[in-house]
Amino acid sequence: MRKLPFDKSSLPLLAIISICVAIVVFLAIKLASNPVIDAMKGDRILNLLVILEEEGHPVATELFFYYPATGKGAVLDIPGDTGLILKSLKRVDRIDSVYQKGRPQVYLREIASLTATEVPLWIVFDEAGMARTADYLEGIEAFIPTPVSQEGPPRIYLPSGTTLLDGDKMLQYAAWVPSDENDSDAASRRQKVFQNFLRRIALKADWLSQPEVFKSWAGSIRTNVGIDGLGQFVRELSRIDIDHILQQRITGTKRAVDRKLLLFPHYDGDLVKDIVKQTLNALVSSGTALADKIYSVEILNGTPLKGLATRTAEIVQSFGFDVTSVGNAEREDNEATRIFYKAGNAETAKNLADVIQCKSIDPDPGNISHTDADFTILLGADFNGRYVIGH
Repeated sequence: MRKLPFDKSSLPLLAIISICVAIVVFLAIKLASNPVIDAMKGDRILNLLVILEEEGHPVATELFFYYPATGKGAVLDIPGDTGLILKSLKRVDRIDSVYQKGRPQVYLREIASLTATEVPLWIVFDEAGMARTADYLEGIEAFIPTPVSQEGPPRIYLPSGTTLLDGDKMLQYAAWVPSDENDSDAASRRQKVFQNFLRRIALKADWLSQPEVFKSWAGSIRTNVGIDGLGQFVRELSRIDIDHILQQRITGTKRAVDRKLLLFPHYDGDLVKDIVKQTLNALVSSGTALADKIYSVEILNGTPLKGLATRTAEIVQSFGFDVTSVGNAEREDNEATRIFYKAGNAETAKNLADVIQCKSIDPDPGNISHTDADFTILLGADFNGRYVIGH
């Protein structure tokens, strides 16, 4: 084959192009943003999905929100049996049916759609990674009410009381499902483990951040936050008010679809979006937020509609409040829905009112509440089951 003539006069131009390409690549590497570090430096909330895998399947999924400017955090439990129309599959199914081992991107997109918020970051622990992490942290705290002895499979032996679980015990605890555990209890247990997991990392942050230790630990998990971002997040945990992390969960109705029992979120998923929206607002609030404590709520039905207080309780609980009592008011002809608060809880009463868009907020006069709850919701005819209408 005849060689094409080469014009040596083009060398300077090629050299200039090569230098320009090298500069562009260098700047791209130097200026590449890390979402974790950017959130820490800027005025932004960090959204991070933490997944625990067992045999390539997610057994626990927690969506963690953290606002560096206030040091406040929140966590939303995503049950694997959450039912919805999955865009990626074009059918109704469990949300975890789209999960692929080691490749959670499609799963993230479905969760982002469910919550109406961006979920750019993720960390995945498989069985080995979780066990290794628990050992690095010298155990993760868990409360077990009674001793567990189960021959299996899988074989499970857990001591009672509050104890630090090593790697092997941590995997047993993850596999253990108490016979009397309902959906609410299961979500609470998963979130408590996640909270204790963050607490242990914060406690061991200095040791975990040592180069050799960090390199070894980081190699036991999968994540897209990057080494620098993961290191920054570990160091940042010492600033988070871990004891007051706001715990949210998805509530809904169980229905069978194609022989699968699915949890369909209330109000076609709009309630989940509202939960996330109010959670994010609480995190950026400089005043007293929902995460400062768990507030108790009494709900009284002041209408002739049966079961209205119970259905409302599910909504209120989804936003992190503890509904301690539901019942009927003394009258069934209340026109307006009202919220009454005990002394000192006026600011949080506004947060509760936002849940159902109630405008009537008053101090407890002493003759409304049947209990010592922090708040009493008196439902009236203007409440449509989700919101107070007519305002």
